[in-house]
Amino acid sequence: MQRREGIVKWFKEEKGYGRIMLEGQDGNHVFVHFSGIRPDPVRFPNGFRFLKEGQKVSFHLIERPHATDSQRLTATDVEILSD
Repeated sequence: MQRREGIVKWFKEEKGYGRIMLEGQDGNHVFVHFSGIRPDPVRFPNGFRFLKEGQKVSFHLIERPHATDSQRLTATDVEILSD
């Protein structure tokens, strides 16, 4: 599975989910849930994983055919590349 890159459009820490804009495609966003973010003891010492608007990330893109339209394309194995 090929990794994709994108920019975090928004992420609601209190809800644990957000959207990632696929690189170079402003209107094309994919769903991201906190459980899809790679654990990182340095960045997330308390174990609570989150993203910030504008961060560059890489991820695997999966299609969940039985999910709602807004969550059909989901980012998983998300790695933060830069803040």
